[in-house]
Amino acid sequence: MLIMDAVVQQQWPHTLALVNAPESFDRLNPGQCVRVALVATGDGRDRYLEMTQIAYRVRFEGAAEDHVLAPLAATKQIKPEGGDFVTNVLGAAGLKNPLPTMASMGVAKERWCVPDAALDGKAVIEGSVQSPSGQQSLKSLEVQIESYETGSKRAFKNENELQDFMTTYYRHPNPARLFPALEGFASNENLKSAKGVLESTAAFLGAALKADPAAERDFMARVSSASGFTRSLGLLVLLNAGFDIDPALNAMSQKDRDLFANHPVLPDPYDFNTGADIPTRFDMLWGIFGATGTFEPVRKIASALEWHPDYEEFQRKRGQIHSVDDLTPQLWRGVSYGAAGWSLGSFQRTDGLAADYIEYMRASADTSATVKAELAGLETNPAFQRK
Repeated sequence: MLIMDAVVQQQWPHTLALVNAPESFDRLNPGQCVRVALVATGDGRDRYLEMTQIAYRVRFEGAAEDHVLAPLAATKQIKPEGGDFVTNVLGAAGLKNPLPTMASMGVAKERWCVPDAALDGKAVIEGSVQSPSGQQSLKSLEVQIESYETGSKRAFKNENELQDFMTTYYRHPNPARLFPALEGFASNENLKSAKGVLESTAAFLGAALKADPAAERDFMARVSSASGFTRSLGLLVLLNAGFDIDPALNAMSQKDRDLFANHPVLPDPYDFNTGADIPTRFDMLWGIFGATGTFEPVRKIASALEWHPDYEEFQRKRGQIHSVDDLTPQLWRGVSYGAAGWSLGSFQRTDGLAADYIEYMRASADTSATVKAELAGLETNPAFQRK
């Protein structure tokens, strides 16, 4: 199978030996990079993969790119589908999952990247392995290559499709649709008026663009040709992500430049030295996670579990709180402690990679004893139940 290069480079370094399998995908856009992965079952499969080498060829647009025989770069044991749920249920009863894994995955050392100028077409991947069983040809794979011009025309049908795209983007990224996502949000009054959604959407788009230079170039060009709220929000996304938007500003009328000069300043999601907008920063961090699948946003949210004493103080003073104006920075941390625990618990149940990251933090020497204890209680702590 094929997996995104980011799985090996960014995600697996922050997981244990046993992980949820990365998802498959059916299309790639120019600039995206993938690796060939092998799955083995049976006893001794990890050792078998360690002794296996792979070579593969990619055929695309009449050309062939060869990757010579080489050992696998990384190996992970794979959880069965639903394995986290079974393990958590058994763990709550004090039992250990007797079958935590029945397969292992190894990935090739070399990656293949779609050419930046690629047009629509199919890439064919042919491979062979040299394993303890001898030489063996692998079943060929095909993946659809979709140009930015084609992908940018696929508008979102409704709000649910757009939100699902943003929540699960890192699993099968489709950067050619980032501009349609901007247009979909800009035209949806319900999303635009919801608290914190503009900030989390901007964080999602900015993180996705920073992870993909080809996507940033296409997005910048399309935003520069847009108008109204779509252009304003697109420029804000690019500015907040650290891109140079002067060329786009210089092409605008003086009136439009003056209007954009009054744009809102988006908060830094990694700065918790604030008060009332900490939950919004959590939403932005989850937006970044949805875009990239990286570890840092999840670890930052988990750091808020250190605020248990602030939560206790909030509980003691609840009867004295009559409006949000009565909430001090300490009390806001108390409120945010519950929000952090609830969101981590929710993602632990619904997102395999987030669950893997939480397991990693619970086992890591870099995680404080306080946070480890709080992570162990995500399902049982009353403060983490949504009210």
